[in-house]
Amino acid sequence: MEGFFIFDIYHTKGMKNVFQLVLLTLYFFIFLISESTLNLYLSWDRIMPQFLFLSILNTLTFAHLLRNNLLLTTINSALKEKIIICYSLFIAVCFVSIFFAINISESIVSFSQYLTYLLSFIAIYSISKSIGKIFLKCFIFFSVSALFIESSSIVYNAIDRVLIDEQVFKRDNFFLRTFTGNINIAANSIVSKIMVVYLIIYTYKDKRLVYLSYVLLFIAFSALFILLTRSAFLSLALLTLVMISFNYKKIFTRSVPLVVVVLIGYFFVNTTFNTENPDEISSRINSIALNTEDDSINERLGYYSDASKSIMQYPVFGIGIGNWKIKSIEYARNTIAGYTVPYHTHNDFLQISAEIGVIGGLLYLLIYLIPLYQILIKLKDGVLDNLNLVYLLIISAILIDSMLNFPIARPVNHIFLLFTMVAMLQTSKTNFHNEST
Repeated sequence: MEGFFIFDIYHTKGMKNVFQLVLLTLYFFIFLISESTLNLYLSWDRIMPQFLFLSILNTLTFAHLLRNNLLLTTINSALKEKIIICYSLFIAVCFVSIFFAINISESIVSFSQYLTYLLSFIAIYSISKSIGKIFLKCFIFFSVSALFIESSSIVYNAIDRVLIDEQVFKRDNFFLRTFTGNINIAANSIVSKIMVVYLIIYTYKDKRLVYLSYVLLFIAFSALFILLTRSAFLSLALLTLVMISFNYKKIFTRSVPLVVVVLIGYFFVNTTFNTENPDEISSRINSIALNTEDDSINERLGYYSDASKSIMQYPVFGIGIGNWKIKSIEYARNTIAGYTVPYHTHNDFLQISAEIGVIGGLLYLLIYLIPLYQILIKLKDGVLDNLNLVYLLIISAILIDSMLNFPIARPVNHIFLLFTMVAMLQTSKTNFHNEST
C-alpha cells in the first residue's frame, strides 16, 4: 500500500476526478459544520445545518452525474448492492409511516433527513466507483484526520478550562460535545475511528507512520478519559476482544507500546484535569456494570420499557417517523416529576421500531447485519485481511453505540458508517492489498 498522504490522494487525471475528490472531502468533514453554523438567532435545530450541508452536496453530486449521463447507471449499480437495497426499503417504510403519524409535520422533517442519508449513500458510492482505489486511501486518511481534529479539540478545550480554573469533569460541559451535540456520541465517534489507527499500526511498515499513530492514540485516549462515557469504554473493551480473537498474533506482539500509550493518556488526564477527585476516572469505568442504583442507567431502562410498550401498541406502522418525542410525553409525565420530554430512547433500534413498526426496525437492523455477515463469510473463506477486520470493528462499534445512544440522529456518525460500508464494497471489487508497504 503506497503512502496515503494528501498529495498522493489528489494526484489524479482530469478535473472530473478532482471535483469528485473535493466533494468526497466535504462529505467526510461534515463535522466541521457545527451546530453553531448559521445558528445566529438560535432558530435552527442544532444538527440542521449539517443536513442542509449534506443536501447541497447531494445536489452537486447528482447534478454532476446527470450532466455526464451517469445518473441512471449509478442508481442501477447502487441498487444491486444488498446494503443499499435494504436501506432503500427502510426509507420506503419510513415514508409509509408518515400516513400513520401522530404529528405529520414531525414525520416529514425526519423523513427528509433519512432520505438525505440514502441520497448521500448513493452519492458516496458513485464517487467510489469513479475513483477506485483512491477512495480507500481517502477513507484511511480522512478517518485519521477526523480523529485528530475531534480528539485534539476536546483536549485543547479541557486545557483551556483548566487555565481559567474551571472544573473539567462536569457532565453538562458543552465543550465536551464537539461536533455531535452529545458527549456519548462524541466518545463513540472517537472509538470507531481508533479502529483505523489500529490498521496503520498493524499493517504499515513505515516506522514514522507507526510512531505518529501512537501519538494520535495518546490524544484520542486522553479525549476519552476526559469525556468519561461508559458506553465508549464498554464498546472499546468489546471491540478489543473481537480484534484479539481474529488477529491475536499481531496484537500481542505490539500490545506493549499500545498499553503504555493508554496508561500515559490515563495518568496525563488524571493528573492534569482531575484535581478534585483523583478516583473519578476509575470509579466511572468501574460503574459500567449494570447498577440499579445508577440514575442514568435507570433512566435508560425506563426509556427502553416505554419504547417496548409503544411497539406492542403499534407494531405494524408505528407512531410515525420522528414522533417518539411526542409519544414519550405520555410516558414521561407518569414517571418523572416536572417531566422533561426525552427526544430519544437511547436505543436506535427500539426507537425506530416504535416509530415505523417492527418491519422497519428489522430493516434498520439488517443495515448493520448484512455487511457484518458479508465480512464473516470472508472470514470463513480465510480471506479476512486487516482492512475487512477494521470494517468489522467500525460497524460493530456503531452498532453497539446504536444500542445505547442515537447515532442515526447525528450526521457526523451516520455518514462515517456509510463511508465505511462504501469502503467495504469498494474493497470487495478491487485488488486492494493492504499488506504491502
